[in-house]
Amino acid sequence: MSRPLEESPYAFTVPALVEAVPAARDRVVDRARGLGLALDEELTHDLKLLTGELVANSVTYTQAACAVCVRWTGERLRVEVTDVDPTLAAPSMALSTDEHGRGLFLVAAVATAWGSQPCAAGKKTWFELAVPACAEATATLTPSHGEVAAEQAIVNREGNGHPAVVGPVPITGAHAQVEHQAA
Repeated sequence: MSRPLEESPYAFTVPALVEAVPAARDRVVDRARGLGLALDEELTHDLKLLTGELVANSVTYTQAACAVCVRWTGERLRVEVTDVDPTLAAPSMALSTDEHGRGLFLVAAVATAWGSQPCAAGKKTWFELAVPACAEATATLTPSHGEVAAEQAIVNREGNGHPAVVGPVPITGAHAQVEHQAA
């Protein structure tokens, strides 16, 4: 049974390691291409940059794993990063001598839209990019056998400091294909 593409998000967890950020960026790009979206070199660069900023912020400031969800809205590619910190993301006022603190300014400058909102797990920070879709992407997507509810992609940190998948904690009303990324 198939269903409209925009109802089929893809989610995975990222361990609480900055070293896991490049693999997360690559997975998001692979998923966008798997959806049949036309990613030129510039869009691929933007997608990796924005994903890297949100995932790095999440694992750095929460010191916990996060969930990344990728979906096609029918008009835009949307990437959501859910973490356990309820503090909404906002650009900081970095000094010219600061080495950090400009990531969300980059997200705001490059993304078509972006935001941060509270959710049951903590917060969800997202961005959208206007990406042309190929003809196949506007058709349907066949769900895989491993499909589970998106709320099962929520992550938390257990006493030993290693990320674990916990659930169910609702983060969206949609269903997602969930894969876990090895450290």
